[in-house]
This record gives sequence, C-alpha cells and structure tokens, in this order.
Amino acid sequence: MRSGGKVALIVGGSIALSLLGWVVHNNYEAVRVAAADMSWGWAGAALVCALLSHAMGGLALSAVLALLGHPLAAPTVLGISLVSTTANYVISTGGVSGFALKAHLLHKRLVPIATTIVASALTSVILYAVLAAILAQGIATLAFKLQGSRVGLVEGFVGLGVLIVAAGGLIWLFLDGKLRNKATRRVFHWTNQAAFRLSSKQIPKESFLDFEKQMAQGLARIRHEQGRLTLAVFFTCLDWGFAMISLWMCFKAVGDPLPVGPLSAVFAVGQGATLIPVLPGGLGAAEGSTAAVLVALGYDGGRAVVAALIYRAAYYLVPSLLSVLVLWGLKVSEPSVLVEAAALAKTLPSKIDPPRV
Repeated sequence: MRSGGKVALIVGGSIALSLLGWVVHNNYEAVRVAAADMSWGWAGAALVCALLSHAMGGLALSAVLALLGHPLAAPTVLGISLVSTTANYVISTGGVSGFALKAHLLHKRLVPIATTIVASALTSVILYAVLAAILAQGIATLAFKLQGSRVGLVEGFVGLGVLIVAAGGLIWLFLDGKLRNKATRRVFHWTNQAAFRLSSKQIPKESFLDFEKQMAQGLARIRHEQGRLTLAVFFTCLDWGFAMISLWMCFKAVGDPLPVGPLSAVFAVGQGATLIPVLPGGLGAAEGSTAAVLVALGYDGGRAVVAALIYRAAYYLVPSLLSVLVLWGLKVSEPSVLVEAAALAKTLPSKIDPPRV
C-alpha cells in the first residue's frame, strides 16, 4: 500500500472511531445499562447468521463461476469471497481492493481475469438488485413513520440511488459493444497494475485479445444460460436474508426485537452509511444513524447503539479477523505452492538415519 493510502486509511479510521466514541458518549448511561442486560446467546446466534450470510455470498460466486465454465471447490470460493469482501470493509469502500484481491486469488487458480470481471460484475448486479428491493421497503417505512430528523431518509435514498446507478451501469456496459470494448481495454490496463502490486508479475500485453475473447465468451454463456442464474439469485437472497436475521437477533439480544418495517428501515440506513467515503464500513456513521432513526421511531437509543455494535462485531469485525487466517490458508493452498512443496519433498531423503553415538 502506498503512503497516501496508508494516510487515508489512518485518517478514515480515526474519524470513524471518533464518531463512534461520540455516539457512545452521548448515550453512555443507556448504553451501559443495555450492555449489562445483553443476551450473549442471541449475540452468538447473530454471529452464526452473519457468517452464514457471508457463506451464501460465496456460494453465489461459486454458482456464477460454474456457469462461466470455471468451477472451483466450494470451500475455496467461500474463502476467496470472504477475504475479498472483508478487504473492502477495511481498505476500500469502493470495492477496488476486494476485486483486486479476488482477481489475484482466482488467477492463481487458473481462472482468467476476464472471467473474474464478468463473475464479479454479474454477482454485483444480482446483489444490488436484491438489496435495492430491501432498501426500497426500508425507505418506505422511513417516509411514512419517521418524524423530525431526515438523516436516515436521506441516507436511504442515496444508498438506493447508488445501487440503481451501479446495477444499471453494469447492465448497460454489457449490452453496449463499443462501450464494452473501451472498458475492457481500461480494465485490462488496471488489472496489469493490480496484478503487479499483488504478485509482481504483469499480465502480458500481447494476451489482450485472449482477454477480450474470454470476456465475450463469458457474456455469451450468461445470455444463453440465463436459467442457471436462478441458483446465484437464490444464494444472494439468502445472503441478505441471513444478514437481516442477524441484525434482528442483535436487537433481540438487547431485548428490543424489531418488526419487519423498522428492521428494514435500520438496515437501509446502515447500508447507506457504508457508502460514505473514507469511513471503513461506515463505522460510526451507521451506529449513529441507527440510533437516530430508532429514537425517532420511538425506540430506546441506548439499546439501538448496543445492538448496532453487536452487529458491527458479528458481521464486520469477526469475519475480518477470520479472513486473515483464511487468506493464509488460500495462499498456502495455491497450486504453484503445492507444486513447489511436492518438488521439494522429492529432493528430501526418504529416510533419515539416526545420529551415531
């Protein structure tokens, strides 16, 4: 990571922690009481559902890769999906870091960069479409019930707008041949730089025609086998479903289970907060917005903050820590590493003589 990126990461983290400290300080007494009465059983159940949510995202990616003719073992794809997703929470809110890491790990397993781009774009379109439906319901709840502060409503509209623009832009990119040709050249140049930073090896420029051909073949597969996308859509729905169940369990843990309307509203506000630049995963902003929206809806602010913190730990913190071990396992299990290990094993003596006295 460049020095500028490190500075941005440090500044963003400092701002996020300051916001979070301010939110907790303003509700300190209520937060203390809610934390003391928290149910660890429900908090643990929320963690399980959060991990299942991440697993469903991995299965959706696995289904798309199989559709594109590059099936991989499910545990491997689940690991790659988890690592690339959590990388976005910590390093990049724009998804760039996660995509670069995903492309690197898949390329090491002989999946072409073009296939990775098509798979990532397709899963993103499905992900955004399902999330947009959830956010629309949340925004409707806010519009009818929210009084006073309009921060949550604005964040929800912004989040929904970004999702629609992103999904629509990806679909347009795939349908417009001229635009796609220009984009593939730019993406190819960018993947050169990303691959160089990650593995110190650039993709040969003379392979651009292969890159463009692979992308065209991937898009053709999708157009001719649209029925097989049902599985990816199903897993994506389960992904967001488990995420919302996890959030509900977090509120259940503090004794304040939310009905579907307020729950979708809080989820919409939280997802809108994650789009704020610099803040990793919307840290601080999501917790503050959640408390503000629920107080406006007539709920306890202290419990809302504690529930948001439990969700932060279950959905973001624990998976991020777990992904460090998963990334190590993925690097060790790369085919090139295994080949080198097998070659090294052949050079070692089959039997080591005991030391002579």
